[in-house]
Amino acid sequence: MRNLVGALLALASAAPAGAAPTVDPALPAYTPQAVQVPKDARYRAPDGSIRIVGAEHAEAMIERFDALFTQTHPGIRFTPVLRGTSTAMPALTHGVTLFGPSGRDASAVEVVPYKKIVGTEPLAIRVAHSSHVSSKASQSLAVFVHKSNPIDKLTIEQLQRVFTAGHSKGELNDWGQLGLDKEWSRRAIHTYGTPEYTGFGQYMQRTHFNGMPLKATQHVYPNSPQITKGIAGDASGIGIASLAFASAELKVVPVVDARGKVATGTPEEAMAGEYPLGRYLYFFVRKLPGQPVDPVAKEYLKLVLSQQGQQIIAADAESYLPLNAAEAAAELEKLQ
Repeated sequence: MRNLVGALLALASAAPAGAAPTVDPALPAYTPQAVQVPKDARYRAPDGSIRIVGAEHAEAMIERFDALFTQTHPGIRFTPVLRGTSTAMPALTHGVTLFGPSGRDASAVEVVPYKKIVGTEPLAIRVAHSSHVSSKASQSLAVFVHKSNPIDKLTIEQLQRVFTAGHSKGELNDWGQLGLDKEWSRRAIHTYGTPEYTGFGQYMQRTHFNGMPLKATQHVYPNSPQITKGIAGDASGIGIASLAFASAELKVVPVVDARGKVATGTPEEAMAGEYPLGRYLYFFVRKLPGQPVDPVAKEYLKLVLSQQGQQIIAADAESYLPLNAAEAAAELEKLQ
């Protein structure tokens, strides 16, 4: 078994050139267990291979997961059908994918039919921290202001009061209310962002804004390039967008979490679970009420959440970041 683990680590470490983040040494080593594909599995393709349907930006890592799984489970083959995050949940709803790779959490529109057909909500398994540099992958976010803005940090509560309407402590509508003086004290705050129903708009609503509506005055754009372009041309602007779109025309504002810790959005902070605006890559799993997780899906996820699996993530070309051991343990517990 020791030789097998060593061989798996070698395969997982056969990464493309370039510096990769360090994987937490406390992550468990993957110990393969024999599994059989259930006879009634709808995710089995006509040729006997297993379909994986979902996010296209996870393709490189999934190919390497598949190769590692096949090496330890002879006879099991995979057919990735990775055409976008929006394809993951419908395929999972009807059981035609082993799991659903997704660059965001499931939306309410996706969950309603899923619950109607399956009887419960999908099991969301975090497998990686989102990228901080890729414009294609699932992305962690940042608070941006114009490069001339002297603001040095903001709390989550202040962000709520800046971006949303009806906060119990009152809205923040000018920069003086955030402690800036001189000519800044009289400047109105101009907010930029996406609507609540977009991927990271939904994330902000659920995770940080407590479902409060955005201010009607917000400059609404569909994506990070347009949001950051707007802020770069507006000295009074502030917005939340992908970290991948940082530039010399913008300033990233450090965020203070509920414990008072200031985070600037480094990969190290994200991997330690200390960056409030960090996001995740999910592999959604179909679990019927009162029944265990599909044995092949469970075994596959054990590999993904192992030291070998997280090494694959650390080496991924889209610059996803590996989970730490505590995060991986929490996700493994969901599969029990």
